[in-house]
Amino acid sequence: MSYNVKLFFDDDHEAEITCEADEDIITAALRQGLILMSECREGVCATCKCFLADGEYGALLPHSVYALTPSDEEEGFVLGCRLRPTSDLELEFDYPFTMVQQYVETERRGRLLEVAMVSETVARVVVQTMGAQDVLRYLPGQFVRLTLENGVSRDFSMANVCDDSRQLEFYIRVYPDGKFSSYISRDACVGEAINVHGPLGSFILRGNDHTPVFIVGGTGLAPVLAMLRDMAANQPDRHAVLIFGNTNVGDVFGVELLEGLGKQLPNLKVLYGVINPDESWTGDVGTATAVAERFISATDRSQFEYYYCGPPKMIEATTEMLEAAGVARELRHHEDFVPSKLEESNG
Repeated sequence: MSYNVKLFFDDDHEAEITCEADEDIITAALRQGLILMSECREGVCATCKCFLADGEYGALLPHSVYALTPSDEEEGFVLGCRLRPTSDLELEFDYPFTMVQQYVETERRGRLLEVAMVSETVARVVVQTMGAQDVLRYLPGQFVRLTLENGVSRDFSMANVCDDSRQLEFYIRVYPDGKFSSYISRDACVGEAINVHGPLGSFILRGNDHTPVFIVGGTGLAPVLAMLRDMAANQPDRHAVLIFGNTNVGDVFGVELLEGLGKQLPNLKVLYGVINPDESWTGDVGTATAVAERFISATDRSQFEYYYCGPPKMIEATTEMLEAAGVARELRHHEDFVPSKLEESNG
């Protein structure tokens, strides 16, 4: 038995597919020549998360709680790769249809250009793709999968905007026993080969007049840096708010970079917070979510749209806070930094 599935995108584009009872939405779309955004196809990455506006389904196929929490599902969100319909469906996707058509995933060969620690726990890494292939084209906020010569892969968001330099800038949290991060920060050599797969993800800045409020934890700053840099180049007068949270003072990075962006974006307001301050700390105290809650409660938020990125617990806490504040679903966009099993154990 097959069901009709209507797909709605945030640029008002619509599409329609049929889905058999024994196949998931992503597979059904691919069968009909439509490449919806997805990555792992196993319910782990959350790239295919969408909103079920109408219709029924049985239990979702097995998936990670980091990709879709119980509260997400209660609110109406589903994972396209885990969803098998039991009726006709209507699904809403949090990205424009142009991304489905334009940004096709590709594999590129690259080399490690720079590695430098920018805080006690964060490394700045620059990868340059080879000239034999086309330049990787992506939107600010998207990410790629990097694969080392030893086969270890991780997903990281670009902090720079797309240009012809072929350079991709990343900010990577270094875990003591992280198979990727500890290697890249301690043992990797400049010039070492690295594979780049992408672009991936739909965490992008929407083209409207709302004031973006960015709420980020740690290296969740990376995709937001790309968005801010794009704003500085194309919308320098736009108002924006950045709330940047870290655990310890030694984790904080990018202060001078953000000060420089502030000169290009005079209407950018930046708030810093740490959970464990020391005597040198002059910013706010608390998680990024707590700092954001205090700011929002004391501000006219009628024109705000929220973009938040960080570890799963921060995403869950921020979602709950914004829901309690009455923020509509369409004004909330987030990117989960889903940890690998090893690096998850390190916090």
